Parts: sequence; C-alpha cells; structure tokens
Amino acid sequence: MKKYVQLITFTVMLIAAILVAGSVMKSRTTQATVVKVSSLTVESSVTCSGKVERVSVRSVYPPAPAAVQKVYVEIGDHVEDGDPLMDILVTASASETEILQETYAALLSEYTQTDIPLSDFSSIGQEEDAQQLTAPISGEVTAVSITNQGTLEFGKPAITIASDEGLQVRLSVNESQISDIQVGQPAEITGVGFHTCYTGTVKSISSEAKQVVSTTGQETVVEVVVSVDNPGNDIKPGYTAKAKIITAQNDNVLIAPYEAVRAEEDGSEYVLKLKGQRAVKTPVETDGEFEDGFGVTSGIEEGDQIIMNPDAISDGEHVVAQVEEAEGDSHD
Repeated sequence: MKKYVQLITFTVMLIAAILVAGSVMKSRTTQATVVKVSSLTVESSVTCSGKVERVSVRSVYPPAPAAVQKVYVEIGDHVEDGDPLMDILVTASASETEILQETYAALLSEYTQTDIPLSDFSSIGQEEDAQQLTAPISGEVTAVSITNQGTLEFGKPAITIASDEGLQVRLSVNESQISDIQVGQPAEITGVGFHTCYTGTVKSISSEAKQVVSTTGQETVVEVVVSVDNPGNDIKPGYTAKAKIITAQNDNVLIAPYEAVRAEEDGSEYVLKLKGQRAVKTPVETDGEFEDGFGVTSGIEEGDQIIMNPDAISDGEHVVAQVEEAEGDSHD
C-alpha cells in the first residue's frame, strides 16, 4: 500500500513539474512578426517641384506705335498660322519704324539674353501705313493688349498665342541631385490642382545653375524641363507640379524592410533570421535605400524569413512567428 501511495505521489509531482515547465517555456516564448525576403524590381528616382507651362508661346508686336482699326480675335480663340489678328494704322514712317525695331530688339537681347527676331515685328510698306497683324503659329490666344485709347505701344506685344504643342513642367533640381538626371528619363507628374498622375520625359537640362531662395535658405538649382504626355483639361499652365524622375531601375534586388535591419556600434548591420522557431542574429551587407527598405547584397537569400521587431527579441530566443506579406514592388 505504501508503494502505491509513493507511486501516486511521484506521478502527481511529475505532472506538476511538466505543467510548470510548460508554463515557463510559454512565458519565455515571444511573438514575432516576420517577412519573407523576395527579389523585387526597384527604382531610383529624384523628386522635385516646379510650374506647369505651355511648350511654346509667341507674341506678335506692332512695327511701331499704331492705332487699332479692327480686332478679329479675343482671349480663348483658336487661330491657325496666318490667320488675321488685327488691322492697325501705323503712326510712324518706315524709316522711323526700322530704327525703332532694331533698337528695341538690341536692348531686349542685352537685358534678357534672348534674341527676338525682327520677323516677330510686323513689317510696314513704304507707301502705306495700314496693315494687318497675322498669327505666326497655330494655337490659343492668351492675351490681347490694347490701350484705352485703342492704340498699340511699340515694344509691347499686341497679341500672345500659346501653341498647340502641349504642356511641360519647368522644374528646379538641387545641384546635389542633378548629376543623376539625363535627357530621355521617364517621369511621373502629380499636383494638388489636378488628380491625374501624368507621365512625361526629361526634355532638357539647363547648362547653367542659378541661386534661388527657399524655405531653408539660399540654394543652387538647375532648371530641368519635363514634357507632359497627353495633358487633360484638369492640368493648366501656372499650376504647381511635382515630378518624380526615374533615374535607374534594377531587377532582382533583395529588399529588407527598414524595421528589420539594425546596426552595431561599429556600423556593421544585421538582421534576426528565423531558423526553425528561433531568432538567429545574421550579419548582412546593404547597398541602396529604397521606398520599402534596404537593398541587401549578402547575408540573406530569397525565401528567408526575417524578424520585423528585432529590438524586442534576443539572439537565439524561441519565437512564435506571424508572417507578414512583403510588398510586390519597391521604389526610391
């Protein structure tokens, strides 16, 4: 009888010990969010802002001070190359007109560094001072400049026409980023004034930098012009726009989320990789920062599972994994 009592007592103690050990092991098990590493296509980009503008704008100048006899167009009208715009009566002689044109064109070129061909000024015959101003390009009339007295001032445009060539965005790119940008690179264009995300292409890069005042002080920028593909009615000249210029695209890059990578005091980096049910500290080497994380060149392979909250877990600790889906694409 005494043996049976001892056997029962030992069995109860063994069961209690197993329960306690299980409880202790359970208390030492930490939940961890893990993500499976996969190869992604990543993009490097430069994001900058600027203004939407028309691709080409031409102004028609009177050859000299003139009185307006008849106006054929108004703002918003569409005209074709050669269409009549305005009948005027010039109040200066042909010789006076020629001197005025040459003097004004030279002054404007000196102060704006822009050559205005004399062909932009309408010509005047030797025997008559009545003439007609015509459209130099096809497009939309955006301005008609006539004084209250019905006269035109020399040196000021009488009619301004925006061409049918479309829209573009003139951007200011910081000098630290301009070396990454090349003509022909694709771009994505967005803005607060329009909801469509337009595509475009880098058309030109200025050969000179300039100083501008920003919210952080003075900075050096270079102007970059990006075309707008198939602009709709929601995007208008003068709107502020943001362009993301794609400077490079790389395939099959392993991405480790920023939350999963940690650095030692000496700068070396590591992740906690899941092996079985344990977290294993694994050194990694990274190259490039992208929207979804670091590009990893060594230390992990496609299909590995790494822990997203490494600060709360020790090397070798037993964990219960909760798998998080990785992003399908990554961009800079």
